[in-house]
Amino acid sequence: MKDAIKELLKDRRSLKEAAIVAVLHLVVNFGMHLVGWGNGMFSWWQTLLAAPVIGFFYWLFLSGFRRFANEDVTPPKYRK
Repeated sequence: MKDAIKELLKDRRSLKEAAIVAVLHLVVNFGMHLVGWGNGMFSWWQTLLAAPVIGFFYWLFLSGFRRFANEDVTPPKYRK
């Protein structure tokens, strides 16, 4: 388990992208409310709490998928 977590933490590109996604979530949500197009579903503190959670899940899924991106999943009888 510890090895898998260390391997996921080595993916710095995904960590940077997760931070960008978290910040973009905040900017878009607050921007929509400033323009008057917000849905009023979440208050400002709920948005601040949700942004890191969204970034974390983005990082978790993206890092997990990138680990297996270069694997060949073609069945053996169809490989050339």
